[in-house]
Amino acid sequence: MAVCLAGMGSIQNKETIQSLNDHLASYLNRIDNVHLAADDFIVKYETEMTMSQSMENDIHGLPRVIYDTNVIQLQLETEIETVKEELIFMKKNHKEELKGLQAQIASSVLTMEVYAPKSQDLTKIMAVI
Repeated sequence: MAVCLAGMGSIQNKETIQSLNDHLASYLNRIDNVHLAADDFIVKYETEMTMSQSMENDIHGLPRVIYDTNVIQLQLETEIETVKEELIFMKKNHKEELKGLQAQIASSVLTMEVYAPKSQDLTKIMAVI
């Protein structure tokens, strides 16, 4: 009977060892999953940090872009004013030149003589034919 009890203890020990091995495998599997998830989060974190730094650099560069834009706007406004003044000057000169030409045309005498020989009477020519 002692052999039977010893055999039963051995079976219980095997079941206990098997159960412990199953639990150990399960824990090792969970640990591997945690490591994979941690690696994934590290990659995501590094990607987000790179994007964040890029955005911060862009944001820090915006005041310079705004300043440059304002300078260009002022230059264009000045250029527009200059062109407007030039247009007014050109219109004034055009009116003056137009008045001068109209006065010149009004004061000039145009004589036209037309030399036209006496035309033949076509009815007489037709009657002859």
